[in-house]
Amino acid sequence: MSVREQGFMNTNLGSLFALAVGLSGVFPTMADTVAYWRFESGPANAVVSHGGATGAFNGTTPDVSGNGNDLSATTQGGTSGYAYRSDVPNARVPQLDALNRFSVRNTGPAPALFTSAAGGLPTGIDARTFTPARFTIEASYKPEITGSFRTLVGRDARNVSTADGNLAALYLQIRPDDSFAITFTDVTGHTHTANSAPGWAYGFVFGSNPEGVGTPWYHLAATSDGSTLRLYVDNVLVGSTDLTQSGSTNRALAKGSAGGNGWTTGAWSVGRGLYAGAPVDRAYGFVDEVRISDAALAPRDFLFAPRAFLEKPVANGSQWTFQASGGQPGSTGQILRSVDAGLPLAQWAVIGAKAFDAGGNFSFATTFDAANASQFFVVKAPFSTTPPVRPLTYSLAGGSETWPADVRSRILYAMDGAVAEYNRYGTFKKHITVAYNPGVPTAQSNYEGYIEFGANASYQQFRTALHETAHALGVGTTWQWGAHLSNGSNGTWTGARGIAQIHAFDGPNAQVYSDGTHFWGINGGGSYGLNYDNEGNTESFRRHVMMVAAFRKDMGVE
Repeated sequence: MSVREQGFMNTNLGSLFALAVGLSGVFPTMADTVAYWRFESGPANAVVSHGGATGAFNGTTPDVSGNGNDLSATTQGGTSGYAYRSDVPNARVPQLDALNRFSVRNTGPAPALFTSAAGGLPTGIDARTFTPARFTIEASYKPEITGSFRTLVGRDARNVSTADGNLAALYLQIRPDDSFAITFTDVTGHTHTANSAPGWAYGFVFGSNPEGVGTPWYHLAATSDGSTLRLYVDNVLVGSTDLTQSGSTNRALAKGSAGGNGWTTGAWSVGRGLYAGAPVDRAYGFVDEVRISDAALAPRDFLFAPRAFLEKPVANGSQWTFQASGGQPGSTGQILRSVDAGLPLAQWAVIGAKAFDAGGNFSFATTFDAANASQFFVVKAPFSTTPPVRPLTYSLAGGSETWPADVRSRILYAMDGAVAEYNRYGTFKKHITVAYNPGVPTAQSNYEGYIEFGANASYQQFRTALHETAHALGVGTTWQWGAHLSNGSNGTWTGARGIAQIHAFDGPNAQVYSDGTHFWGINGGGSYGLNYDNEGNTESFRRHVMMVAAFRKDMGVE
């Protein structure tokens, strides 16, 4: 739990101006920022400007940190370019209260933005040469589904990792299983990764939804304090790695020592990665607000961390009414007052506390102290990076500590993703116990909530975990399932909610068919039963969960 504050100072009983105050008494400044690209040049739908030959540095995206690490497109529009869009994650960046008008989106199949010390002529910290012991990488991204690696922010290098010389120095990316990940190599050659569970990222299909309407923006932040690598998605911790277990004696970020064809070691990229010295992992979609810091920022200091604000108070004689907004609904915010903004917050007077309503707001009235011409007011509000508790849970069966380490790791990864996916798109009040049984050829489960994975590693995966969880929730494992099939033990689904859901996905002719145990679609219906690996993709995973939720409503087993 941490707090965010926003205060106002009255200098002459009539003039107010904003004053941001952090826990230490100092708002996070640009001093920690090495590069920050906001993509605010615009206008909407204009291409990001690029002059000169393809791939030549032309830094038309300014580094607003003041360090001069400007960003260049590879081409002006076309194959490797970008265009400005008015689709943005927020109208204002909460941490800075800065207007946010534009994002950028790729205009072709090989997008790439990059830095260059020689072309950018940094006047402060040189992003290409620094090797921070602590860092934070932030970016906002609305992804297109590709089924491949999508590197949103990378650092170019080769032969820096002793495990794989083809790796670049850093990747902030979505992986083919739709997990988010941060991977970096340190100056000793050790490579470190922290990642979310699979299935975390949901993207849009360009062919049917080219503007990504209804698809979420994700706010990514990766931090390393030299001891722990952490990955946050939408300000919630989704993965961490203990760096001290690697044996590395220096866990500062590597930069490499030699460049290659079309890239410079230590340079940063946006919208692509580098592998084996070649540009790869194109991140199709919308990108906004990319910031690199040489400090491990606390979550409360991320660009899109929610912040509580005090609006300008309304005065009625000596009675002042403040409006607070941006708080976590149901949490309690405090109003603090001081005549000296330099005092630690612990020495500010608490003049009241109120709970934020469902919209994150509250109003508070106080008597203005006319004896002090200058007064400072602060709202202090909680901010949590702990994910909310969800109703579907799981645990490993007794004896799991004796499972082969690789098996245990695969099962945990698959079930973390499956449970997160079910909780994301439905409400399923159940606890599942997961076991490993080498005698089981694939995997199996029952309605009592017991799943067994067998020895075949190909079935210890995300798609299988989703499929088996469906059985644990009643698909093909309860008498109610057969009661809703047209032929009793098989045939088409007859439940109204399941029919309505498949129609919503695939049109009025779509139906769901079952052999009594599994389900799939016919007459235009998608095969959302996840019965085979070739059915596994971002949208099918989401629809699978929503179909299971509809089935359970029909069966009355919610």
